[in-house]
Amino acid sequence: MPFINQEKCVGCGACVNVCPVRAISMKNGKAIIDQEKCIKCGKCLTVCSQDAIRPNSESQTLRGKSMGGGLGRGLGLGRNRGFGRGGGKGGGRGRK
Repeated sequence: MPFINQEKCVGCGACVNVCPVRAISMKNGKAIIDQEKCIKCGKCLTVCSQDAIRPNSESQTLRGKSMGGGLGRGLGLGRNRGFGRGGGKGGGRGRK
């Protein structure tokens, strides 16, 4: 699930316009994502010119939840695993 870094968001609305399920709206001049509606397609990630929309791996509350389709990073299972691509079954860098 993507999340929006509110400090980086400039409220341009590009993500609102590209979201196929209208999961993104504006509140107080900033974009917000309705996680219940989000289908995790990643289109919003590609259009944000400010790099304000980030994958779940960078959010403390969303870390470990897959965005599906290879987007995002999940916490790995087992020893010397973690931060692998999607689904929480990573084989990437080990956590120390």
